[in-house]
Amino acid sequence: MSDLEARLESWRAVRAWLGWQQKLAERTISELETELAAAAARRPPPPPPDWKLESIRTGAGPKALRVHVGDCAMSGGKPLGREEARRMLAEGVEPCPYCSPENALGMTG
Repeated sequence: MSDLEARLESWRAVRAWLGWQQKLAERTISELETELAAAAARRPPPPPPDWKLESIRTGAGPKALRVHVGDCAMSGGKPLGREEARRMLAEGVEPCPYCSPENALGMTG
């Protein structure tokens, strides 16, 4: 076997070893991704915000539409703090007719 043939065989062996390493790396990454997804699925979802603001898009930007109690299923929306929710209602933003945030905020009277 010539020196050139020996070098070629060495490089073929390196290529085969690298192919094995790549398959091992891909399998390990896949297993770790599966473990990570399973761990994420076991975590409880974050608690809902206390209050939220439903808005609509307009040509001038978003417009406040309704204030909701945080766990109201009638809307998604931007999380609000208690004082911000009270201020929005006091400024005339409509309360949700289903969850009645004004009652929960003690603003009825």
